[in-house]
Amino acid sequence: MGSVYPLWIEKLIFILIILSGIYAGTVLQDHLSGASLWLSWFCGIPLAILVLTEGIGRLLQTKLAN
Repeated sequence: MGSVYPLWIEKLIFILIILSGIYAGTVLQDHLSGASLWLSWFCGIPLAILVLTEGIGRLLQTKLAN
């Protein structure tokens, strides 16, 4: 096996991405309204958070596990 994977880095990045998503939701409120705002809040931002977290986590696993 490889070295111990530093999970705290991934958790820190996850928290930063969540905070960025909250900030993006408040910024989108100034630019969108109605159904498009609700779709971005409940579908777009959570999906973007999921994709970013998974991508960065896998990148960290490949770079740091070696």
